[in-house]
Amino acid sequence: MGRRRGRQGKRRPRRGRNVGGIGKIPPYVPTVCFNHKFRFVGTSTGHNVPISRANLLNLLVVAVTSSTTARLFEAVRLKCVEMWCNPPALGQQPTTCTLEWFGNNAPSTTRSDSTMGITPSYLKCKPPANSSNRWWCITGGDEAEELFAIGFSPNAIVQVTLECRMVESEAPVSGEVPSGATPGAIYCDYLDGIVTGYLSPLGYVALP
Repeated sequence: MGRRRGRQGKRRPRRGRNVGGIGKIPPYVPTVCFNHKFRFVGTSTGHNVPISRANLLNLLVVAVTSSTTARLFEAVRLKCVEMWCNPPALGQQPTTCTLEWFGNNAPSTTRSDSTMGITPSYLKCKPPANSSNRWWCITGGDEAEELFAIGFSPNAIVQVTLECRMVESEAPVSGEVPSGATPGAIYCDYLDGIVTGYLSPLGYVALP
């Protein structure tokens, strides 16, 4: 057999590696980042209940005193809203869940679904493309902006999926005054805020 022809040389190092074989240090983001689903149950019938950027930023808080709290999120971004409304009692009118997007460049339309027989109504809505509903909600930004409004029946389930960034220094929560909170304990706020309290958190201790 003849010899294999070709240039004989040293093997080139892989991309991202130095000649000595030591790996290149990758970029590092020290902020804790994760996606999470928050679920709530309707305490009563809600009609066009508005949800603002501040409501989403205040979802997870830590009690500083019995009547003051601090945010655990520095920034959140809305990924999805889902709703389930249970069918009514036999002979009653169907129950309906609705969602209307607000925000810049959001279409002025309302999504809705009604129960049929024993089948619950269901909605799954993602923020409209090119609208401010897809922007990050940031502490100190336009927190009063309402992102969407929802309608639901009692005991309806509302689930919001958020991309979350934990705080590097706690920001005090204004306008949400608990009563009898335990300092150091972590609470989940109502989706629409403690003042109206239409949507109570599931799986977490609700802000008292």
